[in-house]
Amino acid sequence: MSDLPTPARVDGRVDAELYRSAYAADRRGALAGMLAALFAASALQHRGAPASVWLWAGAYVVLALSRLLLLARAKAERAGLDHRRGRAFRQTWLALLTVSAAIWGAGPPLFLAKDFASGGLLTGIWLAAAGLSAPLVAAARPAIYLWLLPALVPLLFALALYGSGEALVLAVLGSVFLLVLLRLVLEQNESLAAGLAARFQNEDLVEQLRAQVEVAARANQEKTRFLASAVHDLRQPLHALGLFCAALDQRLQNIPERPLIKNMMASIEALETSFGAMLDISRLDAGIVRASPQSFPVRDVFRRLYQQFGGDAEASDISLRFRAARRVVLSDPQLLERVLANLVQNALRYTRQGGVLVAARRRAPGVALEVWDTGVGIPAEQLELIFEEFYQIDNPERDRSRGLGMGLAIVRRLCNLLAHPLEVRSRPGRGTMFRVVVPAGDERDRTQPALEAETLPPRTDVRVTVLLIDDERAIRDATRELLRPLQVDVLVAATIAEAVEQARQATARIDMILSDWRLRGTETGVEAVRAVRRICGEATPAVLVTGDTSADVLTMAHENGLVILHKPLQPRELLRLIGRLER
Repeated sequence: MSDLPTPARVDGRVDAELYRSAYAADRRGALAGMLAALFAASALQHRGAPASVWLWAGAYVVLALSRLLLLARAKAERAGLDHRRGRAFRQTWLALLTVSAAIWGAGPPLFLAKDFASGGLLTGIWLAAAGLSAPLVAAARPAIYLWLLPALVPLLFALALYGSGEALVLAVLGSVFLLVLLRLVLEQNESLAAGLAARFQNEDLVEQLRAQVEVAARANQEKTRFLASAVHDLRQPLHALGLFCAALDQRLQNIPERPLIKNMMASIEALETSFGAMLDISRLDAGIVRASPQSFPVRDVFRRLYQQFGGDAEASDISLRFRAARRVVLSDPQLLERVLANLVQNALRYTRQGGVLVAARRRAPGVALEVWDTGVGIPAEQLELIFEEFYQIDNPERDRSRGLGMGLAIVRRLCNLLAHPLEVRSRPGRGTMFRVVVPAGDERDRTQPALEAETLPPRTDVRVTVLLIDDERAIRDATRELLRPLQVDVLVAATIAEAVEQARQATARIDMILSDWRLRGTETGVEAVRAVRRICGEATPAVLVTGDTSADVLTMAHENGLVILHKPLQPRELLRLIGRLER
């Protein structure tokens, strides 16, 4: 007989479920028992038993009806949900079951005729009834003993008393039958209990896992809020530093120390690149980036990529070739360009000699954009790891000159956003090929994407007025110093009240509102822009500058029609915005 684990045996839920199953089975057993009692009484009377046998059958029927009423009440009142009431119902049911079994077992001694054993019919009825009813009470372990023993032991005892050979044989066979039946039913009970214990343990594990997932989700939300605040605080001084360095670079053109300023600018841009890569990951994960598919020729994207990376390839003595073959694709031009730019940059970084080929090839049902290199290659076991954040091949020292390990993570997210399949093949020591499969575009519907220069300096014959709202004095001073030589009047304010006052007193039209997201106290840049627009006009261009990458902030900015830029803001981005105003 298998041993049931102790925790499962004492588990209240297992016991409650077992008794619920026993109750459901006994509803059928009680009905069958009433029919069996009436049939047995008829058979006994036919064999010469007195008319009182019907009193015996009636008593059994009354007890069976009492069990049915009790079980119906327990089901209606859901007594099993309350431990104390459920225990009371259980004890009452077991008592009624025991008395029912005792009345059934009293039939043979009370009404046994002289020829009972020789006929064997009545013995068969009693044994069959017990055998058929035993599985019905198997779910409740005490009920097994309380039913089988009172129901069969009196019969076996009565057979043994007759002392005849045939009666003794029947008594022995009946005893063996009882033992075998008892063993089988007990094993059935243990199997039911073990199955229920396993089910409840699995449910507990699922609940624990769900709770852990909720805890992890809350921790992730807390981490996101913490990082948003931390990144904001770190970006503030970096943002101001970049503006000050850009202002110095404008003013100190012909001095021996100017290379030092260039190195400072390069270091700041490296920090900005790090923040920008993490920001891209955050924005993609937050679902803020939206694709705007359109038909356009691949050669336009390839031309911009060559302008961007041609100098780097030449400086590294690596060939960089593009083959567009007049292909037209259907995709978001900016996002697709970002994908290919990351792949080309990655290829150049890991190619020591040879070259990089970027090609557009026809591949049903679209166009395959492929980036081939003759670099170090990627081992097969690392092909999936390269798309993880901060993972880099052969860079254990974390040399920042070899990138951050974020480019391919961004590539995979962008390809998923655009629904463009991404493939990679590589041979260590021979090179790597990345393939992005893009739907073919319609030549008749293609739209020429705007080609912007990297920097659009402002025209000097037109003055522009910008209202800067930022609670950091260093940022206000740095922005003013950067824009002052470029014919830009900068009005500064630290609070919404000051911004409104500046807008009212302005002698010229305010061409752009440039506001930080977090101002003093609980004030926000969105509220500041709304307040100023009520004075200057709702059509006044506005830019929100923030170090916060949370989805709520990004969504709020878009809903209010604000251009959003992230700290640390590269000076050339600010110059590009001013240049657009002066056109």
